[in-house]
Amino acid sequence: MTISLKHTFASAKTDSADVTLVQPSNWNQEHVLTAAAGKVLGRDTSGAGNVQELPISVTSAGNVTIPNNFAVTGTTGLTGTTTLVDLTSTGTASLTNLGVTGTTTLTNALTVANGGTGAATLTANNVLIGNGTSAVTTVAPGASGNLLTSNGTTWSSSPAPASGVSFPQNIQSADYTLVSSDAGKQIFHPVADTTIRTYTIPSNASVAFPIGTVVLFTVENSGTSVNIAITSDTLVFGDGITGTVSVLPNNTVMAIKVTATKWMANYLYQGYGAKSTVSIAVAFNNTPYIAAYPWFTNTGFGTRYTDPTTEPASQPGGVAFSPAGNAIAVAHSSSPYISAYPWSGGAGFGAKYANPATLPTGNGNGVAFNPAGTSIALAHTTSPYISAYSWSGTGFGTKYTDPATLPASNSFNVAFNPAGTSIAVVHQTTPFISAYPWNAGTGFGTKYTNPATLPTGTGDAVAFSPAGDAIAVAHQTTPFISAYPWDASTGFGTKYTDPATLPTGNAASVAFNPAGTSIAVAHATSPFISAYPWSGTGFGTKYTNPATLPTGTGDGVAFTPAGDAIAVAHATSPFISAYPWNAGTGFGTKYTNPVSMLSNSGRGVAFTLNS
Repeated sequence: MTISLKHTFASAKTDSADVTLVQPSNWNQEHVLTAAAGKVLGRDTSGAGNVQELPISVTSAGNVTIPNNFAVTGTTGLTGTTTLVDLTSTGTASLTNLGVTGTTTLTNALTVANGGTGAATLTANNVLIGNGTSAVTTVAPGASGNLLTSNGTTWSSSPAPASGVSFPQNIQSADYTLVSSDAGKQIFHPVADTTIRTYTIPSNASVAFPIGTVVLFTVENSGTSVNIAITSDTLVFGDGITGTVSVLPNNTVMAIKVTATKWMANYLYQGYGAKSTVSIAVAFNNTPYIAAYPWFTNTGFGTRYTDPTTEPASQPGGVAFSPAGNAIAVAHSSSPYISAYPWSGGAGFGAKYANPATLPTGNGNGVAFNPAGTSIALAHTTSPYISAYSWSGTGFGTKYTDPATLPASNSFNVAFNPAGTSIAVVHQTTPFISAYPWNAGTGFGTKYTNPATLPTGTGDAVAFSPAGDAIAVAHQTTPFISAYPWDASTGFGTKYTDPATLPTGNAASVAFNPAGTSIAVAHATSPFISAYPWSGTGFGTKYTNPATLPTGTGDGVAFTPAGDAIAVAHATSPFISAYPWNAGTGFGTKYTNPVSMLSNSGRGVAFTLNS
């Protein structure tokens, strides 16, 4: 395009022949205006006047450069490339309505103070987070299904809370520590894994689960229990028990994070409360020889169950529930030496099972089921001193072959390890304890080598730790309790150091709490019960004695399946005493005695989680 100027007068006369003169046609010519290269003609705002060259330059390619301040008050459409050199340091842009069809380039990023982001690039799909006058920060999407979550200060990409009816399953067959993605999940221990596992809730400092996070811990029916531990924060169970919680087979514990450093846990559907799902049985030295009660964590003993229609034949030794809580067995002092009954937490004792086809040969003193509930063993007087039978829903099966190497003498108690691969029996004469590999199909294996350091007197009771890595013997003669590492392949390890404060008399019973963090011994002299913390190194410092002691010789001791209470069977009225239990602090205030009390010395005690 050429800019020209044409006079408004046009002459109709013809030109003369003299070309040196101004001709009429010269009035009709257009005059081209010139300007400096790349300049724009116009008039600034100083007033009317001559046309000026404005301080705006244009290249032959059409690029426009506007120095200093650039103000647009209307709607301006720019169709090419618009380059703003620096809107914050070399000039100020005031753009009321600016429509740019082409590309706009800032040599420097537009700062937050001037309405920009302060960032040269933004990662694809990230969310922008304000950062005061500094450049924006971002949050990456994270895992699929995550939500943008506030912690009260900033935002993060977090797993979406699970719905109220869905708890995705995380199967774990090893010790396991929760991770952030376990929020709203069910941590499941399958029946195929026969080792007691520990599932750990990490500290808030390690994994900051949001307050309100729910995690379920479930153990498959007929499986092996698990322990729920917490690293440095607080885990509260039931009525205020703190520390490790045991989850029994066919049970679910729900843990809820209620503060930054506190979780609360309770059984989800088989737990304690108005309806009892736990029962306690006590064997005692008078007819009917066995009594049983519902058990409540809050209040203790419930109304006594109806006594069995067919009583045990005589004074009892020990009592045991089957692992599934659907049978109960009592050892006693006259033929048939053992009596067993179906058990229901709702109805109590069922009709007595038929006696075994091959009876034990002497007084029954201790009885135990294997963890799978497929075998039952009885410690008794008279050779072979131990008898074992297969067990099913119909009662006693065929007697197993006696061990090739018998216990040395009258036997008083028997126990299976938690994996069901070993069986131990304590007896009257040295070595005072005998142990054998166990197979529910074939029975006794070749006797394990005796411990290098034997118990010092008659063995009265034996128990394996819940993890199966230790075995304890309650016996006569000081130190009254001996404990050893245990390995189902090799047997006894080197004896643990005796507790610093020994039990005060002949020990008659021993038990570990379900978490394996405490051990208790019932014995013949006041305080009649002694309890200690337990760890991989053995006995800890003795717990303080209960404020209200049992009233006589302790003959039996047992913990509830959840480990939140302990009971002692003893020789003087009320013959049974029970206390809340806390692995951190020990004995709580004694529970009220049962309304329908025992009528003679308590000999043995057992709890069950009802089927």
